[in-house]
Amino acid sequence: MKKTGPAGSVLLLAAIAGCEGGGTKIEGPLPDLVLANLTLSRSELVTAETLGIVAEIANNGEGATPAAFFVRLSVDGATRATVQASRLEPDSSTAVEFTAGPFETGSHTIELTVDPDGEIEELQEDNNSAGRSVRVQEQRSIGLNSPVTVSSSTVNEVLLFRVEITEPSDEALNVELSGGSGDADLFVHYGERPGHQYRYRCLSGNAASDELCQLVPTRTGTYHIAVHAYTAFGPSALEVTVGGKEVEPYDVELVFLKSGTGSQDNIIRHAAKRWEAVIGQGAADFDFSGNPLDAGTCGPGSPAVNDVVDDIRIYVTIDSIDGPGGSDGNIVGQAAPCSWRLVVFQAPGGQQRDTIHRQVLRGFIRLDEYDVAQMESRGVLRSVVTHEMAHVFGFGTLWDVHDRLRNPSVPDKPSEDTHFEGPLTIAAFDLAGGAAYSGRKVPVENSGLQGSADGHWRQSVFENELMTPFLVPGGHPMSAITLESLYEIGYEINLGEAESFGLSQVGVAGMAKPSGPVIYLGNDIARVPIRGLDQKTGRVVKVIYPEGR
Repeated sequence: MKKTGPAGSVLLLAAIAGCEGGGTKIEGPLPDLVLANLTLSRSELVTAETLGIVAEIANNGEGATPAAFFVRLSVDGATRATVQASRLEPDSSTAVEFTAGPFETGSHTIELTVDPDGEIEELQEDNNSAGRSVRVQEQRSIGLNSPVTVSSSTVNEVLLFRVEITEPSDEALNVELSGGSGDADLFVHYGERPGHQYRYRCLSGNAASDELCQLVPTRTGTYHIAVHAYTAFGPSALEVTVGGKEVEPYDVELVFLKSGTGSQDNIIRHAAKRWEAVIGQGAADFDFSGNPLDAGTCGPGSPAVNDVVDDIRIYVTIDSIDGPGGSDGNIVGQAAPCSWRLVVFQAPGGQQRDTIHRQVLRGFIRLDEYDVAQMESRGVLRSVVTHEMAHVFGFGTLWDVHDRLRNPSVPDKPSEDTHFEGPLTIAAFDLAGGAAYSGRKVPVENSGLQGSADGHWRQSVFENELMTPFLVPGGHPMSAITLESLYEIGYEINLGEAESFGLSQVGVAGMAKPSGPVIYLGNDIARVPIRGLDQKTGRVVKVIYPEGR
């Protein structure tokens, strides 16, 4: 059990059941202990989950507390734990933490009480307690290849399940609901369970009860499943399997607005094929016929769009940008997404309840014609184009939208420890040798320079990895770290396509420097408006303007 004192120190507290304060009478000014804030990790749980509880305790009185006082946790009126906190001076506060559960289904009352036995003389005695209610729902555990029957006669009922995977596979995890009448929707998520099914990773909402979610790859750990009764439905079979079902491939459609030579265009096509192999599943088709977008909304010279996009359309232009460059600060290429898919859920009454961010729809790449021939002759053009396509998919360009970027350095904070926060990406970083890295993980370029910082892996750590702002001599591996970061912004990924990569000792120390003839990819993230489009209606729901990125 931890507590944080007024000076920021952290003490280890032992849980003590039934402790007493010993009857402390204070001479002089009196303290006033207040349970100022009570925070629960969740307000709705399932039967297998525990509850994190954090209480902020303030002394609003004129005198200090005794050297120690107690805080008690009660669940449904019964004492569960008591912790000891240290002396609080006037106008100071501390925090104590508890863990409770798992719980049985139903509603439960959580109550915290400071000085539960009234041992401390205070200015006020009626502000020492706070309570919250939590609701616990059953979550059934099911096994692989063991279908269960599900049904509901109640509209909007949500049935919850979990499946534990003990063996990983490069093939897809298939969660399928089939048979029966009515309309049920299926939601599946890997890892920590979101608070609402709308925030699950996969959602399948056909106008019937035949639903399929596929997540690539199959990982060890817990998958959460929610079946929502859009109408009464059933009886239907819910089954989880690994492999054996076709997965829709991912398609990159290239539109050359201005081509290079035949060999240069083929290198760009090979880079697109590489990404088609990496991304493990196609996205939902998007029909622009009802809400077309004007010309010029996806980079210079881009045409209007009024047809169906499957899965992403990338406009390619090889033209003059700023003359020969590549190592002296000039721009060799730029890229950005122009629009991405959103799934909008409406609450009763028509209000927007949740907006879920999905994969990119359109983007563009511009390459400087003066530099393309040189990059081709040096054998790095494919790496440059592969790098730029990653920005189109959202690497470094949509991290904010997916709440992954921490401590940004742009525009004027180059001392920030900018990093990408995602549990799977951090795990891949550690596996590549980053476990000993002392900074925040995963480190992102933090120079403060617009178009380079906050959108690439940190060069001084990653050295020759594909997604750094400098491409140094030698190979440029597309690491599992990069692939996992794309998974954590919504793409299914073939992890078997990751290339071998490991951090060096100077990289782990954060002291690597690019050397030799390098390709500088600074300012390669184009600053253009990016439109979020509702998958169902085709409407523009959100726009990210350059000054807000």
